[in-house]
Amino acid sequence: MLVDFRGFDTYGEITVLSIVALTVYALLRRFRPPRESLKALEDRRFRQSGDTAVVDEDAELPTGTMLVPTVLSRFIMPIATLIALFFLLRGHNLPGGGFVAGLIFAAAVILQYMMGGIRWVEDRSRIFPQYWIAGGLLMAGAAGMSAWLFKLPFLSALAADVDLGPLGHVHLSSVILFDLGVFAVVVGSTLFMLVALSHQSLRFYKKVSAETAEENTSSETIASDPGSDSNVSPKPAPPSNTQGAPTWN
Repeated sequence: MLVDFRGFDTYGEITVLSIVALTVYALLRRFRPPRESLKALEDRRFRQSGDTAVVDEDAELPTGTMLVPTVLSRFIMPIATLIALFFLLRGHNLPGGGFVAGLIFAAAVILQYMMGGIRWVEDRSRIFPQYWIAGGLLMAGAAGMSAWLFKLPFLSALAADVDLGPLGHVHLSSVILFDLGVFAVVVGSTLFMLVALSHQSLRFYKKVSAETAEENTSSETIASDPGSDSNVSPKPAPPSNTQGAPTWN
């Protein structure tokens, strides 16, 4: 249905979605929260937690109450991938398709970020959303332009039946290529925006740690400076020589 009746509309939607994802990434790439908001967030986090323990962002795996959901989320990923593939393949004439499949797969990946942490996931599986967006747009465009080879309008569906002998007949169509493009764009755009937002938490901890280290260094410098001690008598001024430059004894 996405190609037969709403091909242009769907292609325009994934194009707009890609532009929005790139815009959000461009805005958040160089964004740094101001000092006032960092202090307010840090104070609120301490009040809500009830202690002064700082979360270790370098930890490889959460501990305590978060360990069980973190481990269970590992098993959800392959199951969610199979469900997304099922909706992708059945979505032409039935509920499903590239949009639904992409959201299911993206939700499973985001769950890994939420449970395991940003660094844990990115150290073990590198997902480059920008490549998903570019590849999805190219696949959807190629599926539409393939109709020109047979002198048909843009986004016209091409179909063929292939005889595989004992396996029977397989119905192939250019629609599946278009749906794969939609799937890739939805996954790439969703992850591009939400992962960019999640990286703001890393910048928050880095900036708070840097400011804390700077304050501690300043305090130690002041405490170790002899000139700051009021008990130290000032050094007497050297005598002046009226006939020339000052001389120091």
